[in-house]
Amino acid sequence: MGILYVTEQGAFLTKAGERIVVRKGDKVLRWVKGNEVSQVIIFGNVGLTTQATAFLLRRGIDVVFLSAGGDYRGRLVTDLGKNVALRKKQFERFSDRDFGLALAREFVRGKVENCLALLRNHNRHHQDEEVASAAHRLRRNLLKVEGASSIEELMGVEGDSARVYFSGFGRCLRGEGFTFTKRTRRPPRDEVNAMLSFGYTLLSSVVSGAVAVTGLDPYFGSFHSEEYGRQSLVLDLMEEFRPVVVDAVVLRVVNRKIVTASDFVRNPESEWLSADDEAEGDGLGPDDFPVLMSYAGRKKFIQAFEARLREKLLYIRYGKRLRLRDIIQEQARLLARAVVGEEEYRSYRMG
Repeated sequence: MGILYVTEQGAFLTKAGERIVVRKGDKVLRWVKGNEVSQVIIFGNVGLTTQATAFLLRRGIDVVFLSAGGDYRGRLVTDLGKNVALRKKQFERFSDRDFGLALAREFVRGKVENCLALLRNHNRHHQDEEVASAAHRLRRNLLKVEGASSIEELMGVEGDSARVYFSGFGRCLRGEGFTFTKRTRRPPRDEVNAMLSFGYTLLSSVVSGAVAVTGLDPYFGSFHSEEYGRQSLVLDLMEEFRPVVVDAVVLRVVNRKIVTASDFVRNPESEWLSADDEAEGDGLGPDDFPVLMSYAGRKKFIQAFEARLREKLLYIRYGKRLRLRDIIQEQARLLARAVVGEEEYRSYRMG
């Protein structure tokens, strides 16, 4: 089953029989059968009729609400999984220092190894010395991951690895009009950061859906600490897939000129601007405003994102190629089995 993205502002979702219908005024923009959709992602000013809401809940279809720019707002979900015994075991195992640290170490190891793989794959063709240097430092950091004796130490290694990785990642971008020097999140200060932030939001929705299927509690993780309203386990599982899915998509759409600099806008009225920023608004220049993807840019990025999830990659556990979306689900299931002691968790590594 797939994901239905609704980006048309002013549209609304209703139902007709067993179909989900997207309308704008009297015009039908799209319709899909309910049994063909596992998740609906809504951007900005899009409405839901009462009938559509009831239908989605009855079908157990997850609905994610994002701002028009792709910032997470909330979700409409059915009851949390009924497997109370699994969640009790999750709380018990994740509260055990040794188990929690070993699991967190595996999440970080997977992320660093996949960042390294992405840089190496790029450098096979371009032989960039700065990319090679970043890859070398990431290899050294893998040893530090193994030796980390606390979550705090592991977070330090992960943070340093991210800085090193993105210094090399910027050298992999070859599209005209794109520059990238460092990761900036809230707000994204350039076009590449805007795509990364948007992509990670989409990825979190996919991973959240995979975790929900297993019955694990998405709010209790091992690497990311508990914060009210934060899905820490989803963030944990996302780590190994950030370079595999989102970063790979960003490189693809930039280097193949699928997305261009004209697909972005600077927004002087963004919610990301603080009160202090607004108070000093007359002193802000264009480069100080957050960069957002346009409607056309988001549409092209979503298409590339979905195409990546449909790609088949080698899944070593089964010794065969699976769709990337299915690999994410299998990793969530493996995590549930690790919680109950049936298997040891091993992060996904791309070749």
